[in-house]
Amino acid sequence: MDAARKTDRSAATPRVASLRLTERSRRAIHAEALDFVCGRYALDDAQRAALAGLPIRWRRGRGASAYYPRRAHGFDGPHILLRVANGRTARWHTYRRARARYSTPPEGIEVETVALAAAVLVHEFTHAVQHGACGGVRRKFSEVETTENEVEFMRTRAPEAFAQLVPVVRRRRKSRAAAKARPAAPSGLAALRAIVLRAAGRLAGLVSPAAPAKPSTRRRSRSTTPTGS
Repeated sequence: MDAARKTDRSAATPRVASLRLTERSRRAIHAEALDFVCGRYALDDAQRAALAGLPIRWRRGRGASAYYPRRAHGFDGPHILLRVANGRTARWHTYRRARARYSTPPEGIEVETVALAAAVLVHEFTHAVQHGACGGVRRKFSEVETTENEVEFMRTRAPEAFAQLVPVVRRRRKSRAAAKARPAAPSGLAALRAIVLRAAGRLAGLVSPAAPAKPSTRRRSRSTTPTGS
């Protein structure tokens, strides 16, 4: 009976094929991301060597990757935390920025784990370039730039995933001057008061008041006849 339960359980929840993160696959991911970023910013040999020398903490499983510009986690200086999914495929999610023009749908896009790891490393290498870690001029910190590089990398690395991106449309904001010029909608009590006043005005126009009696110009005289008997 125990054997039957184990068989049914294994059939109901099939195991996902895992990806072995070997030293060779790490070097391939690192080289792919490094070549793209160096070509993107036209880095010289010294800058390339500085960027390639950044320590990387490789971690398996879900979670966010990050670039640390200062000393932390046992490292004396800048370093990168790179998380790699366990399976052979994983879901790709990007920031949703209008200036980046494209983003992944809410449910993400399924891509090969190796391609996704390289795209995420491109993202973190871009942060390193922004902080001047490779010896160049510091750039403005921006998730738009990192997302643009990530998307451009996937355009050539995984064109089938790039084709599933959705455009991001910038929402138009109303100016403050236009908002102030537009009169505010009346409240329920104010609208009722306006209706009553209009009705009263129409009623006043239909019923005209009686004209006042004109004073007599004739001189009164005292009557000689008594009013009583």
